[in-house]
Amino acid sequence: MSSSWPVATSTTRSARTKIVATLGPASRSPEILRRLINAGVDVFRLNFSHGTHDEHSAALSDILQVSHETGKNVAVLQDLGGPKMRLGPIPGDIVECPLGARFRLVKNSKGTESGELTCTYPDLPNDLQVGEMVLFADGTVSMKVISTAPDMAELEVTLPGRLRSRQGINLPGSQLNVSALTDKDRHDLEWTARHADDVQFVCLSFVRSPEDIQELRQELERRNCQAWIVVKIEKPQAVARLEEIITAADVVMIARGDLGVEMEVYKVPTIQKRAIEIANALHRPVITATQMLNSMEHSNRPTRAEASDVFNAVLDGTDAVMLSGESAIGDYPVETVTTMRQICEEAENYLDQSDHPRMNSTAASLEGLIHPITKAMVDSACLAVETLSAQLIVAITLTGRTALALSNRRPNATILALTPSESIARALNLCWGVTALVSVECSAASKALDSAIDWALQHGLVAKGDHVVLTRGEIPGQTTSRTVMIRRVD
Repeated sequence: MSSSWPVATSTTRSARTKIVATLGPASRSPEILRRLINAGVDVFRLNFSHGTHDEHSAALSDILQVSHETGKNVAVLQDLGGPKMRLGPIPGDIVECPLGARFRLVKNSKGTESGELTCTYPDLPNDLQVGEMVLFADGTVSMKVISTAPDMAELEVTLPGRLRSRQGINLPGSQLNVSALTDKDRHDLEWTARHADDVQFVCLSFVRSPEDIQELRQELERRNCQAWIVVKIEKPQAVARLEEIITAADVVMIARGDLGVEMEVYKVPTIQKRAIEIANALHRPVITATQMLNSMEHSNRPTRAEASDVFNAVLDGTDAVMLSGESAIGDYPVETVTTMRQICEEAENYLDQSDHPRMNSTAASLEGLIHPITKAMVDSACLAVETLSAQLIVAITLTGRTALALSNRRPNATILALTPSESIARALNLCWGVTALVSVECSAASKALDSAIDWALQHGLVAKGDHVVLTRGEIPGQTTSRTVMIRRVD
């Protein structure tokens, strides 16, 4: 086995649910990055709604450096800003909005008249209709359109509060003709192309149709980028076409922030459970995001409701849970990751020890994801794990699909994926239960299994007397050949 296998500086974690952490001022330094990785971060999110290309390049360089130093294949997710509408500058940066007060949303303003608001989407005043609701700052302030004129809409406050410059705007139920992929997003994809080998995921915001995803896929292919597309579920239009959109994507993110503003908040739990169920059925990794441990931005402990939220997301079948402000701007980023890891492990222990339904049944369909022969191999491996109480599955994979199929089965064993591609290894780091390692010599199954067992022994993943199952996917030139091996650790 190649010496390119990482030499970990700490015990490799066998936690199955993965953690995505948003990078920001609170987590930007190499030292904090190192502590976050050691605490359990599997994927770092770069939020392209903020920052410059140079800043993101520097952050990516540090992520890769620290990832190699810690011996963990941490993945990188680029989150495109999309057509998020925001307020323009407000004189003094803050304006109070008492109940019944009236404001004018205008296309152009010199910023001198009191009561005027502007938007990063200049034509919004012309697109609004009388009677429509406009929500600001994640729904903490709402206004109703009471009249319109060219380049101007008059609004009346129906939910009072305070507005700041650059806060978000949402239009529940509106049908604006705005593309999910903006000119800025295309410019940001040029950055992706320059770092194509190091960015595993590209996230598309405010998706409304499968065609939005196809447009991004074409833009990536045009730039020779192989990143997996993550689709955000955060618009009513996406919920209405949920199965089509998830089918068109590679990964799903349930973005509960804007979703809870665009739709009635009481519907969000139902949508979350339904999206996870569909993603599991269609073999798409799924991320549950937004306000999971929100109170830990300023507290070193979560609320009990937040702990239950993370716990139940794991029980529902999420592959990963995501931190946003908690890790980007919070006071306790490392403590937050540690807490999230502890909650996830507790939920995983509950699944192991209870009769809660699992997804490792061989009755579950893998049609459309893998070749029928590979499906038979995966089913056999999972049956062997169940029969022998095996602690480890070693999956030799070139494309990652075998490891993804095993992950989708939710076996009660760690999945150790061996692949010659570092980018594939990093991408698999998002998938439930998978620990991915880079190996340039994957052709000899017996030798690979020997080396994998030695590595697993060193890192506490198996012990003498345990059984280990090996699967090997398609071999170049032998398209109908698959391998399943079982060995007892002596």
